[in-house]
Parts: sequence; structure tokens; C-alpha cells
Amino acid sequence: MTQPSAKKSFIDISLKLVHSYMGFFIAPFIFIAALTGVLYGLTPQFENYLYQRHTQVTSTTGTAHLLSEQIGRAQKALPAGAHIMEVRPASTDHTTTRVLYMDQESPDEMTAIFINPYTLALQGRTQVYGKSGVFPVRTFLDHMHRDLLLGQYGRIYSELVASWLGLFAITGFWQWYQRKSQLKTTDPKLKKIRWHIWIGLCVLPMMLFFSVTGLTWSNWAGTNIAKIRHLFNGDTPSLNLRLDGTNTAVSASQQHAEHEQASNHRMAQFSGEELQYFDQIVQVARSNGLTASALRIIPSENVNVRAWSVQELQHAWPTKVDSLAVDMRHAQVIDQTRFADYPLSAKLTRWGIDLHVGVLFGWVNQLVLVLSGLLILVAIAWAYASWLSRLGFKAIFTGFHQHIAYWYRSGSWLQLASVIVLIVLSYWLIPVWTMSIIAMHVLALLIYACVVLGKKKTKA
Repeated sequence: MTQPSAKKSFIDISLKLVHSYMGFFIAPFIFIAALTGVLYGLTPQFENYLYQRHTQVTSTTGTAHLLSEQIGRAQKALPAGAHIMEVRPASTDHTTTRVLYMDQESPDEMTAIFINPYTLALQGRTQVYGKSGVFPVRTFLDHMHRDLLLGQYGRIYSELVASWLGLFAITGFWQWYQRKSQLKTTDPKLKKIRWHIWIGLCVLPMMLFFSVTGLTWSNWAGTNIAKIRHLFNGDTPSLNLRLDGTNTAVSASQQHAEHEQASNHRMAQFSGEELQYFDQIVQVARSNGLTASALRIIPSENVNVRAWSVQELQHAWPTKVDSLAVDMRHAQVIDQTRFADYPLSAKLTRWGIDLHVGVLFGWVNQLVLVLSGLLILVAIAWAYASWLSRLGFKAIFTGFHQHIAYWYRSGSWLQLASVIVLIVLSYWLIPVWTMSIIAMHVLALLIYACVVLGKKKTKA
């Protein structure tokens, strides 16, 4: 490896350092994220088949019971100390009503009871997850994708992937643009890297998309993005549920958290009179323009203090997520949010998340996501095959600290200072990315120390 000296070399060596050497160490995390994403994208139909006994009604003879009667039946099946968190009425004539509850023994888990609207039979009971209400199979894969089953700190890995994925796409495109004439040769040594490049170019738009939406939905960077949206009045509108006029809107730092569970839930069971509120709120929803077949009803802990809420759950195009806050004492709407009135940033966030999880455009959305994930896996495999066939592990590791040293030598003080300042400032937006840069420098120093010690032992 020769030391670059021209001014242009600072850009070239920066690109290679970011894309090749950083990629070598970060790519395994991207591989895991892509693999779990592919598996997640393949499971909706499988999960629907697996849990069809819970969700599907085989016979629709007769008239469906009132929603209040269905909730009353579900309430009798609750374990001691459990309380209803939300209700999702049957969305079609052939689906069951879901009653979601929490148990005091497992306050971090949500369980759903599935009630047949025609017979009031309990057709199943299973854990579900978050606002989307997915079943255990997808819950497991979702946690693998987001945090490797390591909880909050495991989300460092997924945010690391989202932080680097877009940068790898951009630097890879720039390197291809500079070297595209060289890659037209038939040199067999370049066969593997050519495959990596062509596949990377095919999936480049999706890599940028995954990076942007992943950061929006991430833990630390996502919170910072939500704060920026708040500064520009781009928050996702939220209902005010207080009946005394006090605003209880969710803070900007919480609005990116789609999996957040309600904090003001009801602890007591519903009386016969209170059960009728469920029938009333559905009527209020339909008379106030909520036309989506799937609704989500969240009761409050005290109807004299807080309103109930009802929200549309149509995340497939066209998006329908309008919501109402209803004072159940008078069946009166006190607040509402309409998706048509969302600021553009809130709409883009909603659509981006729904695209990312594969629900916005149905099976076509799923297919694109799965194919993109598979292409990313293949591109990573070709990259490692090229690296190892041409260089080997030892050369890659030793070349890493050499390349960082060349980078420092090739740049002017202004160039180096600008990059360092940019990296430091990035901490306030994408902190995991900044910390990974520092970690890579520490790794380079450790490699250098090992190389020096190895040479001293050889001489001795």
C-alpha cells in the first residue's frame, strides 16, 4: 500500500476507509439486520395461517352480538388482576373481536382474547405485541431485528446499522462512478467485486430508504429526529383526552415510539352500564367519518377525568388513521386528529414506517422488501469473498490502522479539522454512529499495538 500525497487522495482514501474498512467491521451487523428483516417480511401470511383458529370465524349464521356483549364475555375469561387495555372489533364478517389485556404479574406483556361475534365463544388466547398487535412469531423476529433480544441496549446494533447503511450506499456509488472504466475489464480477480458492485447499485435506493426510516424509528437518533420535527411544527398530532381542558399530548421525544403502550389504563372491570360505552363509541366513530373497517378502542381509567379514544387502523394504502377523543358521559367528541391535516413530515414518517414493515402496499410491498434484503445479503457475501480472496484477514486488519494513518497524513489541517468537527457535531443527531467512529479508532490503535508487539517478539 502506497501513501497518497495529492489533495485528491484525501477524498479517495476517505471513501475507501469508510466503505471498505469500516464496511468490513460493520457489515456483519447489517447482515443480521437484513436476514431478520427478510424473515420478518416472509411471516405475515404464515402467521395468519398459524393463528387462523384465533382470528377467523368459520360460520357466520345468525346475527352478531353487540360489541358490549362480546367484551362482557371476554371479561369473564380474564385472569385475576388483569385489566382490559384496548378492544379491536371484528373488522369483517369473518373475523373475531380482539380484547387486549394486561396481567399484573406480567405488566410488560399484552395478551389478546379472541371472541366469536356470533357465538361469543372464546376462540383463542395468545400474547400480542404493541400497537400493531402482531403474534409471537413476528414478535420474536421483530425483536431480533431491532435489538437481538437484548432489550433497550440491544437497539444499539440496529441504530448502528441504520446509521451506516446509507453512508455505505453513497460511498459505494461514488467509488463505482470513479472506477467504472476499470471494472469493464474481464480480469477474473475483479469478478467478485463486480458482483458486489452491480448488486449494490440495484439495491442502492432501498439501502437509503432503510437507513432513513430506520433512523426515524430508532431509539437515540429517532428521539433527536422527533425533537427536530417538533421545532419545525412537524409533530404527529395527538389527542387531548383530559376532560378538564388540560393538554395531555405526548411529548416530541416520545412520538417516534410506535410500540409505546398506554400509561393511563383502566384497572377495574367494566360494569354492565360501562360495557355499553363500547357500542356507543363505535356509533360515534362511524357518524364522525371513521370509515376504516379496523378500529382500535382504548378505554380510560375514569370517564369523569379522561375521554375514551377510538382510532382507525388502516395502514395499507390509502392510509386511514384518524382518531377521536370521546367524552363517554355524553357520547360527545372533544378532540380529533385527521390524517389529511397531518404536517408533511408526520405523513412521511407514517408512510415510511408502514413501507418499512411491509404493510403500505400489501404483498407488493412485502416482495420488494424481501428481495431488497436478499440482495443486501448477497452483496455482503460477495464483498467478503472479494476481500478474503485478495487480501485475507491478516492483511485487512493490518491495513486498517495503516489506512487511518495515511488518512491523517494525506489531508490538510483544514480538511482534517472539518471532518473531526463534523464527527463531533454528529453526536447530537446520530450518537451511535459517532461512538462507532471512536470505537473504530480505538480498534485501529489496538491493532497497531499488536503489530508492534509482534515485530518486537520476532526480532527477539
